[in-house]
Amino acid sequence: MKKVISAFAVALGFMANAFSLDFALRLSPELAFPSEENLGTGGGVMANFDVDLFNIVTVGVEGGFDSVKQESLDENFSIFMGGISGGLYYYPLSRLYLSANGSYGIHSTSINAPSVTTSGKGTYYRIFGEAGFRFTQNFVLNATGGYKSFSLDGDSFISAPFVGLSAKLNFSTNKKSSSDNFFISFEQDSSMFPVYSSMYKTVPLGYATIRNMSSAEVSDVHVSFRAGKYTSSDKECEVISSINRYKAKEVPIYADFGPEILRFSEDGKINGELVIKYRFLGKHLTEVQNIVLDVKHRNSFSWNDPASLACFIDNGAPELLEVAKYIAGAEIINLKPGMNSPLQYAAAIMEGLRLAGIIYSEDTLTPYTKFRTGDENDSVQYPLQTLNLLSGDYDDLGILVCSCLECFGIGTGYIASDDDFLVLVDTGIAPDKKQNQFTGDDVISDENTTWLALSMKNFQKGFTQARIAAAKKISAMQSAQTEEDDGLFEIVDTHTAWETYPPVTFSGYSGSYKNPSKDAIVRAVNEATNYYINNEITVLIKKFRAAGDTKRLADSYVRAGMYNEALAEYQKLGTISSMNNMGMVYTAQKAYRSALGMYNKVLAKDPENKTALAGVKKIKALIGE
Repeated sequence: MKKVISAFAVALGFMANAFSLDFALRLSPELAFPSEENLGTGGGVMANFDVDLFNIVTVGVEGGFDSVKQESLDENFSIFMGGISGGLYYYPLSRLYLSANGSYGIHSTSINAPSVTTSGKGTYYRIFGEAGFRFTQNFVLNATGGYKSFSLDGDSFISAPFVGLSAKLNFSTNKKSSSDNFFISFEQDSSMFPVYSSMYKTVPLGYATIRNMSSAEVSDVHVSFRAGKYTSSDKECEVISSINRYKAKEVPIYADFGPEILRFSEDGKINGELVIKYRFLGKHLTEVQNIVLDVKHRNSFSWNDPASLACFIDNGAPELLEVAKYIAGAEIINLKPGMNSPLQYAAAIMEGLRLAGIIYSEDTLTPYTKFRTGDENDSVQYPLQTLNLLSGDYDDLGILVCSCLECFGIGTGYIASDDDFLVLVDTGIAPDKKQNQFTGDDVISDENTTWLALSMKNFQKGFTQARIAAAKKISAMQSAQTEEDDGLFEIVDTHTAWETYPPVTFSGYSGSYKNPSKDAIVRAVNEATNYYINNEITVLIKKFRAAGDTKRLADSYVRAGMYNEALAEYQKLGTISSMNNMGMVYTAQKAYRSALGMYNKVLAKDPENKTALAGVKKIKALIGE
């Protein structure tokens, strides 16, 4: 038995040197109540030296002394013992300790009465439980109760239930380098891109491993991240119910970045802080530890997913809102009834930006045509930068046009081809209705809408030439597309992309931009819409006239500004819808009394007709009634 105990002690020593372990030293005074006759109450003390395994199991060695009264001789048995022990323990509450234990070993018993033969050496076992209070992470005081039995020569000698107290002192081979209860390691898969700053609220920047370095478990752990002036608030990353001692949890790190992150103009690093709030032995504590983030410059962008470019499309910068409002405002008073309004506003935005002096300028360091298909990070301008620098590469111009349209409520998308950037304008026309307003390849449809395409390669040539060039580009891409490669080009819907890649607002950047005159914008838009009428609407008029399609013919006349011809066709129909359209045409001709009379005819048939009610309200406002 001595050899077994010695080998066990050697094994414990080896484990302590090889691993970081927790140990416990217990000193337990006890009272025993033997069940044998002629034996009185006994008492003694036990010392246990345990090693903690897996935060639930203890194994160790013990030794101690018992004294039991032999009443007939008025003498005491002296029992010296030692053995191995093991147990299971649990903390149901942070300070409440429970354990179940057992031990086995050898004893040497003697009594000061040579005539007594019941003495000598034998084996013993103990089974006992503990319940106690943890005063500190290193000290626990327990009440102890159990049963122990001693035998000599294979026969039971003394059997006794016992009770006592146990003072338990915990210590560890793990040496903390500071007073912190946590050790943090942080791993960042890739550098942070400021343009994705809004996305990092839901997509992790990286992962932190939080290891509990105390000798007690921690509970109700709240982990949040902040980075000084670069974040708007502490962003809660995760709530962990508990972390046992020396155990670790991996936590995704999210961030609530503010506008200041967009001032980060060079690659570099920023210091962040993990704020860990937790309960430790019943107390609420807070610990703050630093982590360092690798950050790219604010214009850095990766083309791994073209949809992520939508982050640059900004509908919130006040400077952009003012520009879009000014340019579109010039077109509002010139808006042609019946003609697709997104087309007209797109013409105004593009022509207005062109007339303000914005031009194409290839980025000499990261040209679009090279970096679009490369593996290196590109440098992309925010729309306000392009606006105030008065120049940009194909993608920069496209982002600016999309941003101004979005600021005015016109939906956008884009196709980032290898050698051009096509801005897509959401016309709001259902795919199966596009042939009512367009003749061919100058528009492209998906399952939801019809897109009007504009080539940024031809930005300086104006709206019409940009439309023509985009139509040719789309036709070429569709011809080159095969069944095996149906993803040759990708339509990115800005609003859909924003669900994954939220936009960021870059503001406060000043430069040389000045609004062009409104008259110049109106003239340019009129040229663009006249080309559309002469080259597409007139074709549709001939087509619908030949087909005898009165409704679509009348609608086409309205789009062409041929109001008298439109009225004649609508009059043939005699429907409520056609009468409302006639009211709209009379309003466009400023024949307000005729318009009011037509709307009243509709209301006589359908008193709740919303179009007619709105028309009457508008006419009365125009004529001052």
